[in-house]
Amino acid sequence: MEQLPQKKQTSNIAMISSGKLRTLYSPKTCFRHANKLKTISDAINSIAPTIALLKKEKGEDFTRALVMAWIVYLNKLLDLKNPMNEEQIELCADSILSDFKALKISDLTFVFKSITSGKYGKFYERLSISDILSIFNEYFDERCNVAEQETLRVHNDLKSDMTFSDSKNIKRILMDKNK
Repeated sequence: MEQLPQKKQTSNIAMISSGKLRTLYSPKTCFRHANKLKTISDAINSIAPTIALLKKEKGEDFTRALVMAWIVYLNKLLDLKNPMNEEQIELCADSILSDFKALKISDLTFVFKSITSGKYGKFYERLSISDILSIFNEYFDERCNVAEQETLRVHNDLKSDMTFSDSKNIKRILMDKNK
């Protein structure tokens, strides 16, 4: 059977102006709502867009600028003696865009909140590209483990529901035969 071509679905991101998105997903705005993200699971299940979706819908320049704004904000919050320079910020943002595009804006919020709260240690003097990327690698590994656990839990729940349904069907069939 021949399949009809699918109508391309547009995301809500495409409908929102870049200016509104910059405000909506700015680090300052997201940090105001960071208290809602208590666990990695909260970040995963958030309705926030992924870096890849932002890049696809709004372009690489927009997404790169947004990630750079997050890094600048982090430097400001940590009040470092030797903050990252513009070139380091650009290189770090490019690495995040290429290596962590599956992360959502809620993940950025959770990671940066964790950094500022000291989960990944204290940064007195400086924060380097390798420091940030190491943190992102550690977070991504944790995130993958949490996502795997959630997927297995859902699978096992569905599997047990199916077993339950099957046993109901068997009982019904047996009862029908006995009539």
